[in-house]
Amino acid sequence: MTPFQSTVPKNTIDQAQAKLSPEEQELAAVLEQENLCLARIVHLLKAENDAIAGRDTETLGTLLDKKIPLLSNLDQLEKQRRDYFEKKNHLAYSSKHFTQYIEQQSPELISTLWNQIKQQLSQCKKQNELNGRMLTIRKDNTEQILQILLGRPMNNAQTYSHLGQTHLQKRSALYTAV
Repeated sequence: MTPFQSTVPKNTIDQAQAKLSPEEQELAAVLEQENLCLARIVHLLKAENDAIAGRDTETLGTLLDKKIPLLSNLDQLEKQRRDYFEKKNHLAYSSKHFTQYIEQQSPELISTLWNQIKQQLSQCKKQNELNGRMLTIRKDNTEQILQILLGRPMNNAQTYSHLGQTHLQKRSALYTAV
């Protein structure tokens, strides 16, 4: 199975959708598209992680170009899901209320798709946080190297004088003198 396929087999979806009301089929279609979109985003976030680790800025740019339309599509699908819920229940949407609605009133297919979406959202969040931490570390390392090459004092390079007073030490003065 590729990362762009649903985790629910197609024939299972088709059989289960045949048993749904037209309204439920509409919701199932939205959730299935949302699920597929999230699977693509998870895949791109993992590829982004590899590109960050490999310092491959060209690939990072390409991945960003691929992520932007997926995030826009995901936004539209979420709006459709919200609209469905609000129209059906005459309540303001909240994830908690939607989950309760799914658990109490929806067929198994819809419940399964919603659980997969929640799981993939969790994966996206974890992977995105990991990528963010990796980027921060890379940025900090680059700044430290730049400071050394430019002969500027490092922020954490404090030493004590013979009187016990602190002062910044210019570690990189040797590199600028050479």
